[in-house]
Amino acid sequence: MTADKGQPTNPEQSAKKGLPNGHYFKIMGYLLTAAWVGYILAISGGDTTHPMFDYIFVVPLAFWIGGMIIAKILRSRSGADRP
Repeated sequence: MTADKGQPTNPEQSAKKGLPNGHYFKIMGYLLTAAWVGYILAISGGDTTHPMFDYIFVVPLAFWIGGMIIAKILRSRSGADRP
């Protein structure tokens, strides 16, 4: 039987591997987006006529787009390839 070429044979290698940095930023973005939506729902009480309800999707979308632009600039400057 042969081992998979993609799987490390040493258990210490698999424990140290972890996720790439980009995945941690995505997870953080998801959590911050959920927190923002929850915050807006809490202060507006679910009332769609509340003035802050206008920003429930606009603010996270702006931060996601800005984050993608910053990541692209940093990736091109560092010469790193996308994982």
